[in-house]
Amino acid sequence: MNEFLEQKRAAFPRFYFLGADELLEILSEAKDPLKVQPHLKKCFEGIQKLKFDDKGEKRIAGMFSSEFEYIEFLSEVKTDMAGGNVD
Repeated sequence: MNEFLEQKRAAFPRFYFLGADELLEILSEAKDPLKVQPHLKKCFEGIQKLKFDDKGEKRIAGMFSSEFEYIEFLSEVKTDMAGGNVD
C-alpha cells in the first residue's frame, strides 16, 4: 500500500502534504470532485474551495481564496477530461 501511495505522490508531489489516510480518501473518491474539496487547502496554499458550475458539477468555474475572495477562471476546467484520475 505504501508503495502505491508513493507512486501517486511521485506523480503529483502536492500529495506529500497529505497523510496516508487523506490521500487514500482522495484516491477512493476520484470520480466525485466535490469529495476532494476538503483537502485542497492542504495541497494548495491560499485555495479554500472551488466553485463548480450548475451543469452537473463536472466543470470548475473558479476558486475561493482563504480570505474568501473569488477568482473566476477564464475558461471552465472540465473535471471529466481527467478520465477519473485525480492526480
